Amino acid sequence: MKQRHLTNKVIWSLALALFSISLGFAQHRVEGIVSDATGGSPLIGVNILEKGTSNGTVTEIDGSYSLEVSGPEAVLVFTYTGYAAKEMPLNGKSRLDVKLAEESTLLEQIVVVGYGTQKKSDLTGAVGSVKTKDIERIPTANIEQALQGKVAGVYVAPNSGTPGAGAVIRIRGTGTLNNANPLYVIDGMITYDASFVNPQDVESVEVLKDASAAAIYGSRGANGVIIITTKSGKKRENAVISLSSYYGTQQVTKKIDLLNAAQFAELYNEFRGQQFYPDPAALGEGTDWQDVVFRDAPIANVQFSANGGAEGFNYNFSANYFNQDGIVQNSNYERVTLRLNTEMKLNPWMTFGNNIAYTNTQRQTAPGGVVSSAYQMPPVFAVRDSTGDFSDPTFFGLAIGNPAADLFYKNNNHSKGNRLFGNIYADVHFLKYLTFRSNFGFDRSDGQGKFFEPQFEVSASQLNKMDRLSVSANLNRDWIWEQTLTFGHEWGKHHVTALAGYTAEERYSEFFGASRENFPGTADELLFLSAGNDTTQQNYGGAVDEALISYLFRVNYSLMGRYLLTLSWRTDQSSRFARANRTGNFPSFSLGWNLAQEDFVQNLGLFDRLKARFSYGILGNQASSQPYPSTDAVTSGLYAVFGPNEALNQGATLISLSNASLKWETSRQTDAGLELGFFNNRLEIEADWYSRLTYDIIAAVPIPDYVGSQADPVVNTAEVRNRGWDFTLNWRSSGKFTYNLGATLSPVTNKVVKLAEGKNEIFAAFLQGEPASHTVVGLPIGAFYGYQVAGIFQNEEELAALPKLGGEKVGDLRYADLDGNGLIDGDDRTFLGSPIPDLTYSLTAGAEWQGLDFAIDFLGQKGSKVFNAKETFRFGVYNWEQHVFNRWTPDNPSQTEPRITNGGHNYRVSDRYLQSGDFIRLRSIVLGYTLPQRWLRKAKINKLRLYLSGSNIWTKQSYSGYSPEFPNGGNPFEVGFDFGGYPVAKSWQGGVEVGF
Repeated sequence: MKQRHLTNKVIWSLALALFSISLGFAQHRVEGIVSDATGGSPLIGVNILEKGTSNGTVTEIDGSYSLEVSGPEAVLVFTYTGYAAKEMPLNGKSRLDVKLAEESTLLEQIVVVGYGTQKKSDLTGAVGSVKTKDIERIPTANIEQALQGKVAGVYVAPNSGTPGAGAVIRIRGTGTLNNANPLYVIDGMITYDASFVNPQDVESVEVLKDASAAAIYGSRGANGVIIITTKSGKKRENAVISLSSYYGTQQVTKKIDLLNAAQFAELYNEFRGQQFYPDPAALGEGTDWQDVVFRDAPIANVQFSANGGAEGFNYNFSANYFNQDGIVQNSNYERVTLRLNTEMKLNPWMTFGNNIAYTNTQRQTAPGGVVSSAYQMPPVFAVRDSTGDFSDPTFFGLAIGNPAADLFYKNNNHSKGNRLFGNIYADVHFLKYLTFRSNFGFDRSDGQGKFFEPQFEVSASQLNKMDRLSVSANLNRDWIWEQTLTFGHEWGKHHVTALAGYTAEERYSEFFGASRENFPGTADELLFLSAGNDTTQQNYGGAVDEALISYLFRVNYSLMGRYLLTLSWRTDQSSRFARANRTGNFPSFSLGWNLAQEDFVQNLGLFDRLKARFSYGILGNQASSQPYPSTDAVTSGLYAVFGPNEALNQGATLISLSNASLKWETSRQTDAGLELGFFNNRLEIEADWYSRLTYDIIAAVPIPDYVGSQADPVVNTAEVRNRGWDFTLNWRSSGKFTYNLGATLSPVTNKVVKLAEGKNEIFAAFLQGEPASHTVVGLPIGAFYGYQVAGIFQNEEELAALPKLGGEKVGDLRYADLDGNGLIDGDDRTFLGSPIPDLTYSLTAGAEWQGLDFAIDFLGQKGSKVFNAKETFRFGVYNWEQHVFNRWTPDNPSQTEPRITNGGHNYRVSDRYLQSGDFIRLRSIVLGYTLPQRWLRKAKINKLRLYLSGSNIWTKQSYSGYSPEFPNGGNPFEVGFDFGGYPVAKSWQGGVEVGF
């Protein structure tokens, strides 16, 4: 009996154990409601994830959720925009109601700074941040253009509308006469170009604007620093797989209002003084050559990523394909990007990681000048004449070419490139408070170009007598090796973080090109140099090698999280300078005071956040137009005819002067800032005042030709001051209906304080032999310069009595006699305006409700001028802009438009061609919908979002051209000149985002 009873106990015990085990493996369902902790309203779209897995859901319209989890002891993580994340263990419960509290996002936000990170509340420098959500919704090939309008004090203008083109970025004004581009730091690797970075790989972008933030980069930080951090892996049981794609179409933002054929014929008759066209009206509209050159062009993007990790290891892999046809015929940009970021904890004291990206690009380039040709081509011609040949427009001048012919014959211009960019690092933690990091960064790129132009003839000037193949190649081999030691410790109310480091880097580039003519055919198989005539060959080549070593130090001190101090120092030694001037020292300091923690501020009951900041520092710049400005460089490949037989001899010699006394360009910067938060930090305001004086500016200064130097020597020549304000304002409200509003305002003044001794002005941007840009003490860099129009000579009496240049006729422009001597001459030219805007601004808004999301961005500028240089080019009888049709005639005594002429007096550099550069643009607009989770569960889909977006779809501007933004490659003396380049596009696209 006892034995039977024992057997029963064993059986029941085993059954209970098996039942318990089955419970352990069975799934557990949990449900509940998520609501706002303050108002109690339900929250829709809250992300709920089982910790350590990719298993999750989102709340429905009433805040409810239901989720199958691995077991009753699972932990749920609740996250929602504008609210503090919350982790909740189930502890066997099947119902879990959660209340989420709003968080002060800025106080605890982690900001990436040079060689480390800091909490926003501990930051003493001026740093602007942009997160991935704000970047990804701009459909662009590169990160540079995606930053437009995102950060106060950062001016971004597209270099051109060419597919894949980057942007010119200026941080707090133009502070130098040479290269004013910022420094980029991508995952710890320093570079001067970020146009290759796929925006969808980016986690965050930080812009270091003041000396305290940027001084750790010393000689490269004078123009600001942009730190780009790409996405890293996160620990989870299953990888999160994401797939996104968009497809859209692009068009030119606007067309220039040009004369039609009938109007052109009428004006041409008037210009010739005879009826060349007996019946102009019969010609009608004619050909709008802009329609011939421009097209609607597709743009497409596909992104795949896998993000995950386990104990001691995480990874993020992504693959991206981007394809953009240009709005100009025969232009295209195609890119494939692969990225792998990993981090592995080898043991408790050592971590190893890498961030590596490979990029392959293919590009087709439209014929040079084809947009200008469309602007100039008379509308009385068809694309082809009655015989089927391309129309020959040279009746109106040899300088006119048929743009359709250029598109047809010059369409074989392709280039390709490969780039391997990234870093490998190891962190070693020892002695409890110390971390040593060794970081090796590399940037290896190779490029090839190939342009074949067949034999053709359209006219006496638009022809190629012998087919020609040109090839080019370039390579870059850059590396940097950094060793840093970081100490961090907290003693009660005191917290100290100290950094010391040593870096070494080398940058090497090489290029060559060659061409031959007279090929046996045009098939691709024959388009190699060896197939051309060797007697027609030409070649060129060169290389640049430079190095830099640096020592750096920084200490951050915090007392009670209330009183903050940052000190930094960097010493750089550059191979660009002679040994005596090779070393530059760049110190900075900054102070911060979190006043919101003081009792007297808390008693006010007004501020949730109140912090004052002040910084001062010295930064440097080593950039120059010449790679070896301090060293005598011999130039080879020089030819001369001499000797008894007058033979052609090749030789090498010095042809340009060097400057062994050249030293660092230096920038002295001061910043005072205030950060405020109100209404539980729903309203956040940041304001910064800054002053930046750049002295010993490196620039090439003209010298007399009789000196015998082909190029102007590079010297320390000038001082430039930029002063201004950065304002950032954000309002956000979270709940069932979440919305946000934001604005940035950035007024700035630019002034030349000093030029080199004996050189009190710099003339540039010569048009028809006259300077249109004048840089002089007291005015901005690259100020417009020329005659002021005082009116139009209306009759012979005015022509006889009023000052003139000579040769004017009734109906011509009358220029102002500014010096009052009764004559118009070069001394009457004056300052006409500045290409640098007095104010740049942006406005943003967004909202989320029941799965719908909406975002809209505007940007604009005020106070700048644009010079319509393309309208002054009259080397033939080109077409005219529409305003010219209102020209002066005896029957129409216009006060603004002179009589019809083609070049000469009325086309001199004057404010007639100067227009306002003010504009406001709808930069982006996005409308999206995320499907409810209950619709997706069976398909094992965690997220499915559909959206429609537009970019640059509306612009209000006064300027008659395509766009009022003309950075012109960043040349400070030619900013604001419209030479007729590739215009920017507007676009619409639809997309989908899927998460598994």
